[in-house]
Amino acid sequence: MITILTTTDFKPEIEQVISSIERLEELVVVVDKDDTINLQNDFLIVQDHHIILPLDWHDTMPPYVFPNFDFSESRLLALLFLKLKNHQKAFEFVSEEDQVYSHLLITTHLQYGYELSDDMLAFAEKTSKHNLAIMYHYGIVKNPLAFDALKNLYNSAIDAVENDELRVYTEKHYLNLLHDGGQIDEAKHLVESLKKKAISDEAINALNVHLASIYTEQLKIPYDNDKLDEILSLQLKSIAFYEAQQLKVNAGLVLTDAAEIANFKSDFIQSKELINKAIQYFRQEDIPEFLGEAGLKKAILLYTWSKNGSPQYYKAAIAAFQDTLKVFKKDTYPKKFADVHHHLAMIYSEIPVTPEEKPIWTAFSASSFKNALEIFTKEEYPYEFAMASHNYATALMNFPPAKLHNNHDKANDFFENALQIRTAKKYPTERALTLLNQLELFWLTHNENEDEESKKFDEMVVKANQVKTLVNDAELIQQANEQLNRLEALKLQLESTNNK
Repeated sequence: MITILTTTDFKPEIEQVISSIERLEELVVVVDKDDTINLQNDFLIVQDHHIILPLDWHDTMPPYVFPNFDFSESRLLALLFLKLKNHQKAFEFVSEEDQVYSHLLITTHLQYGYELSDDMLAFAEKTSKHNLAIMYHYGIVKNPLAFDALKNLYNSAIDAVENDELRVYTEKHYLNLLHDGGQIDEAKHLVESLKKKAISDEAINALNVHLASIYTEQLKIPYDNDKLDEILSLQLKSIAFYEAQQLKVNAGLVLTDAAEIANFKSDFIQSKELINKAIQYFRQEDIPEFLGEAGLKKAILLYTWSKNGSPQYYKAAIAAFQDTLKVFKKDTYPKKFADVHHHLAMIYSEIPVTPEEKPIWTAFSASSFKNALEIFTKEEYPYEFAMASHNYATALMNFPPAKLHNNHDKANDFFENALQIRTAKKYPTERALTLLNQLELFWLTHNENEDEESKKFDEMVVKANQVKTLVNDAELIQQANEQLNRLEALKLQLESTNNK
């Protein structure tokens, strides 16, 4: 529903324009300043014979800023259909000579990812530095700007703005650039300075969303509970704001992030309530991709809880992951499909079951690992390939004996696959973890003769010592020392036996 806010004396004329298009009155409501109505983001203003499109603080359209246009019936209808996201219909009401046309054309290209022409960029350069920055930032252009050049363009646009509201709007999207470019400290400083300006509630909410995102990015284990409380407080304010505006998709996105923060606080009840509400909103708005992402987040939360003293959540996690496969199919979302199967494979290998049930769950696990590794190949997704290989090897160590192959030999092959990617230079911590798990595997394997036993012993000593050169983590170094102590004890035992 689109709302038109106008003056009392002009309201009948606008209603007549709306009624000229069949059934348009079902999608548009006209109100004046004396009406009591909760204005949502999808509204425009007609006053003093001008059409005004308010700034879109909730990212429902490309962040292109329209100038105020002299009122005409055709322009009003064109801009209404733009708001209704019926771009083709919008162009029916304006000719190429109309000043609305160029703005409408650029917005359509931004919305649908069409390439922006040199003429469009030249038009923006003449009319709005904000729009020029937005086009280079979010649009498809033949010669994109380098990061520093785009920063300079944004700063030039910010300097040219005449009022705080539009300045903060430009800076909001500059924040996106800084955030995506990894310049988190600069982004944080900018957000905190902007909140001191006299700006609208919509602008303040947009900054709160940014600030929560930046604080989340800066979190480190062990988590600071006060910082978690601060982030969650910002998120809950934003959720309440979006819900009051009936912006369920925006609320759902923040709910998903808030559920993760509540999980970091170990507040499983609140976390579950938040993610369930997000799923409810995405289902109501019929957005499968967001529904799938929220479902995946819920599944991961349930899996996390099941691993941390609540095994009753294992089967709920399985059901949640399997639900996401209705959205993340192999042919359309291969990486998500593989990620879901990777999680399922680990759950199937870890879930507490009776010895009689273990073989069937093992088969499920092996099948899901296979599905994951069909997508996570060494060439396409090396990091994920190494992670899945490592986890499959670890799972194989606890699988029941197989009839057609030796699980321990197979596990060692997968550990070696992981180590090819997890080099000391690129992934030292991950390499250390793989080496420690491989050392545990070596204790389980059988040696055919003394030469093989001696060779493996030397290899284990080298691997344990290598762990100590890779990390500074006290716990991992302790595990490496424990391996070396076990090896030294074994050596002494063998020497004592041989002396006898």
